[in-house]
Amino acid sequence: MVADASRVDMCTILTDAELTQLGLDANSRKQVNRLGLVGCKWQGMSFLLGLERDKETVTSYKARRHDPAFTSFADNAVNGRTAAHLSVDRDRADCTQLMDGGAVSLIVNVAPAGLYTGPKIDSCAEALRIAQMIEPRLPTAGS
Repeated sequence: MVADASRVDMCTILTDAELTQLGLDANSRKQVNRLGLVGCKWQGMSFLLGLERDKETVTSYKARRHDPAFTSFADNAVNGRTAAHLSVDRDRADCTQLMDGGAVSLIVNVAPAGLYTGPKIDSCAEALRIAQMIEPRLPTAGS
């Protein structure tokens, strides 16, 4: 049983120092509040990061795995927590890592930065790595 993460503040779950270590500009933070998603996004040299809480659950995403809006969809786990990842870009350069937060899902979204011309980024590997940093800070059943 996963504890309800509907009060988790995805804007402060990583420290400025952690954001900087990930190659992001901590001062580039922008609030996100759209279509049931609440959180923040940051700009980095090589990628953009979005951390959001979604009123839609991982279970409801999994039920829609064949939605044509998704160019890929796969089940996975983050430190043992039920999860899935998906892409919506045709070239699959983006990746949204979902984590079970009980009544909500928690999202780590990684996409290449617009002007970045360096080595190709594995957005799903990066999103999973960041999700693994965040997961221990999420509420667990009995906490």
